[in-house]
Amino acid sequence: MVCIMNELLTVMSTDMGVHRFQNETEESFTYRLCYSALGQWCLHASQNSSGGIIGTTKHNQTIVLNDLMMRFSELFPSISDKFIDTNNQQTSFPVFIRNIYEETGYLLTNNDNHNRLANYGRSIQMGEETLFFGLPHSCYTVNGLGVYASPTTYKVLAKEFLIRDDLTSEEYFHSRFDSIDFYDRDIDLTELEFFNPKSNNVPSQSWEKSIMTDCTIARKTELGPFYRVMQMSDDSLQFADEPIESQTDCFTSYEYRRLYFALKSHYGKPLKATITNYGKIYSKIRIGGYLPNREYYFMLLLSWPENSAFNKVNFIVRNNLLNEATAVLSNIGIEIVKRNINA
Repeated sequence: MVCIMNELLTVMSTDMGVHRFQNETEESFTYRLCYSALGQWCLHASQNSSGGIIGTTKHNQTIVLNDLMMRFSELFPSISDKFIDTNNQQTSFPVFIRNIYEETGYLLTNNDNHNRLANYGRSIQMGEETLFFGLPHSCYTVNGLGVYASPTTYKVLAKEFLIRDDLTSEEYFHSRFDSIDFYDRDIDLTELEFFNPKSNNVPSQSWEKSIMTDCTIARKTELGPFYRVMQMSDDSLQFADEPIESQTDCFTSYEYRRLYFALKSHYGKPLKATITNYGKIYSKIRIGGYLPNREYYFMLLLSWPENSAFNKVNFIVRNNLLNEATAVLSNIGIEIVKRNINA
């Protein structure tokens, strides 16, 4: 059995171009291989053809991935818990993978709830690598859930993929705190908590009863309502409504985090992303908080969440993709810190 498992891992490693990094444990390497393999099976299932219809139902994709995940758990028991969301054990990893591919444009869903592969040759140049949306006919490699192949003529920029404006973090801050948008409100200040951009804590734990900066966010409860707040020269406060939509797994969810990052950057306490070198091929990126879904999904297409499929702050990334990852993070006000050591 051990020989069969080792042979399977070798084949998976060769087929996807995924290799161990320096001092990586067998458990970590096996998890990364199975993580990417599940993504590949999700995409391959969308190429099925039956009765003249190309694609597959979402339900069938989930069944295929559940069966494969169970098989991996039988063969490699040490990684069975890697695909469980400890914050919400009802979360299905196969559904999670399928949703990522739907939201990032790998899969197209028709009116009958069938998914098919969006194999249009769209790609993003990532340094010397090319992120391909689909499954190419030629050889390719895999990073996380992303497929990497030869350059194509249908190229888009990372910013175009993220579908966001071209504002820097500081420009975005000023666009959201223009005094013309603010006015007096009859709000009981004792009911409010204020986001402290200068806090050393993660954003979710940076709320205080007193306002600490001249521009920030206020809330009545964790569920809202939320307001942008400006402290005027006479110390009075003016407000602008900051609607927070219900957050889902869609591509544009959790966008409010971008404003928190911009505030922290503006006041000299930017969220940090620390890079630790894992040898010549890989590095680890540790992010000091949760990302907006746009950037989070982008990270899932170029890296592996470390040790758990639902880890949202630690990512294993190839060194030749580091510049692209850090550029996206820097653009939303995250400071990049490099540790020049080998893990």
